[in-house]
Amino acid sequence: MASTAPSGTPSSKEKKYDRQLRLWGANGQNRLEGAHIALFGATATGCEVLKNLILPGIGRFTVIDDKLVEEADLGVNFFLHQDNLGQPRAESAAALLGELNPDVAGGFRIDSLENVLSNTPGLLDPGTTEFTHLLLVSPVPTPLLFRLPADIPTFFVHSLGFTASLRIYTPTHTIIETHPDSLVDLRLFNPWPELSELASEKTRALDVPELEDGMSDHQHGHVPYVLLLLKYLEDWKQSHEGHPPGSHSEKTLFKSMVMDRMRTNVPGGSEENYVEAARAVMGDLRTAEVSIGTKEVLNDPKCQDITSRTDEFWVIARAVKDFADSNNGLLPLSGAMSDMKAESHGYIALQNIYREKAHSDATVVEGIVRGHMNRVQHPERNQIDRDAIRLFCRHANFLRRLKYCSIADEFSNSNDEHKKAVLAALGGWDAEGSLIHDYIALRAYQEFYTSHGRAPGDTTSGQGGYEDEYRGIKRIISQYLQDVGYTKSVPERCEKVAKEIIRAGGGELHVTASIAGGIVAQEVIKIITQQYVPINNTVIFDGIASRTQTFEL
Repeated sequence: MASTAPSGTPSSKEKKYDRQLRLWGANGQNRLEGAHIALFGATATGCEVLKNLILPGIGRFTVIDDKLVEEADLGVNFFLHQDNLGQPRAESAAALLGELNPDVAGGFRIDSLENVLSNTPGLLDPGTTEFTHLLLVSPVPTPLLFRLPADIPTFFVHSLGFTASLRIYTPTHTIIETHPDSLVDLRLFNPWPELSELASEKTRALDVPELEDGMSDHQHGHVPYVLLLLKYLEDWKQSHEGHPPGSHSEKTLFKSMVMDRMRTNVPGGSEENYVEAARAVMGDLRTAEVSIGTKEVLNDPKCQDITSRTDEFWVIARAVKDFADSNNGLLPLSGAMSDMKAESHGYIALQNIYREKAHSDATVVEGIVRGHMNRVQHPERNQIDRDAIRLFCRHANFLRRLKYCSIADEFSNSNDEHKKAVLAALGGWDAEGSLIHDYIALRAYQEFYTSHGRAPGDTTSGQGGYEDEYRGIKRIISQYLQDVGYTKSVPERCEKVAKEIIRAGGGELHVTASIAGGIVAQEVIKIITQQYVPINNTVIFDGIASRTQTFEL
């Protein structure tokens, strides 16, 4: 991505993408511009997904489809028009999609997924392919899904009538920037010397009346609440055998102690900084703990066994683990601070204490990273990205690692975790309205299409009537429920959704395709940018009730 111009004015690209840069920054935009999406199936839904990826500026896209444009396409796909009738669908869609953003390179290939996998497998070989992500839109026979490369992130989409679904598969997905509500970590129970010294200096005359050479009301009302809490924590510990307030009742007493020290003979009858301190007691007075997500990362075998082929993420994660192990379990400080009542110079002094500590911790982690990379003779040992290490340290307690079940495992009858997930959804308190029924109906559609080579309810083939199709779909549903261990009859909602899918006859509705395009593109962007937390691994959309639900299946 183009950098800011020397004059300090934003570049043309920064102006163009200003709003999204506020969401995922330059790092995310660079990853987006490095992506090459392969769309298999130039359907209305596929084109809507690509539209929502082209507009924010993916690097490249390739539309792969072997069909010609038909009349049925024109009513649902806004990226095909009357003049395209009889022309290759891939070429026609790619041309109009390419007009959306001149910064994005587009292309097409008149081909099918089956032919690619059988005759040009190198096109999807993870070692040589140009494609970074695969987007598949149904119908796709199940055996072809099993043949997809496991090392390329894949997004499989259904869009039938008012029902849509997305299934994601990607190798282990790691996220540094999960964008939590706050990165603030005040470490009030674990202050370092510089912070303790500042608190002691700025609160020395805190409880001395102004007439006895104490603080003026203005000074007293502008002591940052962090320093107030540190001061009163020391007072508390002196009368509690050195222990900070831990239980809810103790924190309530501590809160009262803080408010009792507030000056009330001031305009308004209270001091805002003391009110902030009291408000922060329950949230900020806590022992520093490593989050569940970060624990999963630090305990992952990839973090333990560093080799010359280990990805940068895991090398830094190992360094962070080593840092924590040698610092009583404390992670590198984020350096983030919340806003608070204070004079500018007082706030800046406190902010600098936190920033300098964060910088110091990151420097230590960087040294550990260099040590590991030199030890294993890592090929990138001389190209260590200092900014990446600092970013990692800043978000160290908000890391995530997602492991996705493969599509083959999902369809395996021996997958106990899948069975448990389905049974839990069917037996939950909201089972009657759960969209797990929509998943089951879509799964039956998938099996029907795989075995018949056409969608249930597709009248163009001249095969089977509605009742015959329904009986066939219901048999598949019954068998699936039996396989997962469900002993009751087919749920009513499952039957209703199955009937709607048959009524759709494999066709799309543009309104559903448009909404699905937004849902899918959002998840694709999360995976590409490695920011925010994507779903793991299935999301279902019910267009009739306008709601979604996610499942890990």
